[in-house]
Amino acid sequence: MSGASVSMRAAVFDIDGTLAVMDKVSHRYTALPGAIAAIAACRAAGLKTFAYTNGTFYPPRQYYPLLSSAGLGFDDGHILTPASVAATFLAEQGHSRIMVLGADGTRLPLEEAGLNVVGPKPDTGEVDAVLIGWTSEFGLPDLEAVCEAVWNGARLYTVSDAPYFASAKGRMLGVSGAISAMVAQATEQRPMVIGKPSTLGLKLISKLLDVEPSEMLVIGDDPKLEIRMAREAGALAIGVTTGIADAAAFETAPEAIRAQLVLQGLQEFNESIWR
Repeated sequence: MSGASVSMRAAVFDIDGTLAVMDKVSHRYTALPGAIAAIAACRAAGLKTFAYTNGTFYPPRQYYPLLSSAGLGFDDGHILTPASVAATFLAEQGHSRIMVLGADGTRLPLEEAGLNVVGPKPDTGEVDAVLIGWTSEFGLPDLEAVCEAVWNGARLYTVSDAPYFASAKGRMLGVSGAISAMVAQATEQRPMVIGKPSTLGLKLISKLLDVEPSEMLVIGDDPKLEIRMAREAGALAIGVTTGIADAAAFETAPEAIRAQLVLQGLQEFNESIWR
């Protein structure tokens, strides 16, 4: 891995379990060891830095102050969520009316992009697509409205189907994945995942930064999400064991989607990348 900076032009960091962990009660981030230094080293080497979370707790703009308070600052436009990706992708697909089962973190990026968003309520009329995101407030009427829309022909999407992700006190439930599983069971329709491990987000970052995926380092804690996405897009995949997976989980992944480098944490990043 020596000399990686010679051919790399950007570094894309996952957030939860990679750069930082969030306390579920206070909703405050704490930077993980080496995270601040790793970002600084990338910038010093001339790499553009980007954060791409698979979470939709918040709209992208709310992540900036949360991360900044933990010492993890990013330039405007350099934090991405699956909802941001969805706003671009759904528009490209020509969906004109979208039912969203999700909180502001999912809904607002779509509305800000000019998409016609409706809530999961009965008698809302025909919709082209259904998008499921994180929310702590949903019930049977919401699920019934979503299923009804899918039964009537709406295309089913989810921001993520990951079962859990890293937090300050262990695993946190992947709510959008759990809701999506319920809807899939009822409708017999498998949702298209817009967030990781789909390469849609990395391709959007490539366009925003004007950097090819092959010129990117992608750093993450989940061998099934960031690492798979990176390998399938042609980026350099670096795993860290500070989140949900230990070294064995990275090493036993299928070779084609296995991390090319596994670190115990970002405190090893500088020495491993530029030694």
